[in-house]
Amino acid sequence: MTTEALKYISDCMEELSIPYEFMEWTQGLSFPYFIGEYTDIEPMNEDGRCESTFMLTGTTNQSYLTLETIKEMVKDYFTDTGKTAILDSGSGIAVSFSTSFPVPTGETGLRRIQINLNIQEWRI
Repeated sequence: MTTEALKYISDCMEELSIPYEFMEWTQGLSFPYFIGEYTDIEPMNEDGRCESTFMLTGTTNQSYLTLETIKEMVKDYFTDTGKTAILDSGSGIAVSFSTSFPVPTGETGLRRIQINLNIQEWRI
């Protein structure tokens, strides 16, 4: 995943007004907040396409419904068919909603959800 794609995801989270940071939350603690990370998928072809799974993990001290509401926003924004863009470099990106699931925290009063997005990039 390119840094340009990471910036695109960050811009999308800002547009959705979702409190988000990449890899770690560094701002003052407030709920809910979301942390993003990714896994690159080994390319199986030579067409210049790179694929990644982007994991967006949300945490709150409110109800699970708070996280489910944000998940629905993300799902509606990226859809199953994907949101596409041409990035500043001229590369293309497609981001689509994949899956989500609640994640146990083991801490009383904290709730968590993981939202997975499929990322496809075509680099110039």
